[in-house]
Amino acid sequence: MSVQVFVAANAREGLARVRRELGDEAVVLSTRPHPQGVELLASAYGELAVPAVGERPDTAGSSRILNELSRLRGMLQNQLAGFAWGAARRRDPARVALMQTLFAAGFGSALARTLAARLPRGLDTDAARRWLRQVLIRNLPVLPPEADLLVRGGRYALVGSTGSGKTTTLAKLAARGVDAHGAAQVALVAADAYRIGAAAQLTVYADLLGVALHVAEDQARLAQLLPGLATKKLVLIDTAGFAPADPRSREGRTLDALGVRRLLAISASQQGAAIEQAMTYFGQGAAACILTKLDETPQPGAALDSLIRHRLPLAYISGGQRVPEDLHVPSAAYLIDRALKGGQLATPYALEAEDWPLFAGVEAERAERRTLKGMDGA
Repeated sequence: MSVQVFVAANAREGLARVRRELGDEAVVLSTRPHPQGVELLASAYGELAVPAVGERPDTAGSSRILNELSRLRGMLQNQLAGFAWGAARRRDPARVALMQTLFAAGFGSALARTLAARLPRGLDTDAARRWLRQVLIRNLPVLPPEADLLVRGGRYALVGSTGSGKTTTLAKLAARGVDAHGAAQVALVAADAYRIGAAAQLTVYADLLGVALHVAEDQARLAQLLPGLATKKLVLIDTAGFAPADPRSREGRTLDALGVRRLLAISASQQGAAIEQAMTYFGQGAAACILTKLDETPQPGAALDSLIRHRLPLAYISGGQRVPEDLHVPSAAYLIDRALKGGQLATPYALEAEDWPLFAGVEAERAERRTLKGMDGA
């Protein structure tokens, strides 16, 4: 296909040049502003056919055409999605309001669309919100009080991303363990050989609590230590934190073979994408989750969304640096109410009424990309 570029002072003059040089059946593929006026990308109609075998195509022109078609398709798709959003808002305002509530609170589109599709017919906006609250509370996996891990005892290792608050959370768990079993029945293990000062920080907590502290430089040393701690009611292990995509993050799964149960520490203040990565890389096979830094999180919706979709039970929530006061047994109702309230905050990131059609277009484009990706992988 032969594509030619025409630059003219205005569109009328440019079209005249295209017709004069390429004929009356010429096809204008795209137009865009140019410092000299306007630029037109055009081709003769007969040259739009697929090139014959052995013929060298105009790759540069073809690439530009594909880019222009993709851009135009995206614009049209966004406009149609915006129209669909407006029509849906008029036809079913309660369903649209439910999705807006979830999006504003930080919940993801997958969960929002699923819940919106299951919303019973005939509910007004207030009834839909009550239904949404109850469904979220019922589906947030929370360990019951009788399943308290600290009271039951065992061997637990905190795993998670760098900066998720594992060491401070471990100290809070140890303090609760001392209250439940006594200092002699609790042991701490510093297995973070990467962060400078990790063992020293844990030593301070161990001295304050009066519990034994052991250091394991690697997995082999940890395997040697654990049999000697078999008589302890509660053994808590502090592990190194890595970025989820770091190959070393998989080291935590080797703890399973040592009879150690993993507890995933997730900072609720992280972005949704970071929480999802941590859940994917660290959460598989974990016994439960501890939600940390809740005091730094005005909108914990993304963290709760990930817990609901991955069905990982929540054992404790933590907010603040006090040991052990800032560790609590979770309440599903409290967390869901806090998340929904966070969606009402006036921030520069909150969507205004005129932003929603554009947002709907972006979400539709993402959904199509996911669909196409799934088809490619099938």
